[in-house]
Amino acid sequence: MVKFEYKVLPMKTKVRADRHVRDGRPVIEGIESELNTLGKNGWELVGVQSIRLEDGRLFTVAYLKRQR
Repeated sequence: MVKFEYKVLPMKTKVRADRHVRDGRPVIEGIESELNTLGKNGWELVGVQSIRLEDGRLFTVAYLKRQR
């Protein structure tokens, strides 16, 4: 039987509205490189949730799993 371990990773979302990539989407710093690093270590992204705190900060929570 295959067994998995899980990781819940809160990531502060940093959207730069003053800078856009060629297709007009805003630049979201740090998340893509962090997920790529986790993927190289065997973690698979299985879900994402956006959470806005009472003080207005926005966090992205990533749910990951990898085979044990």
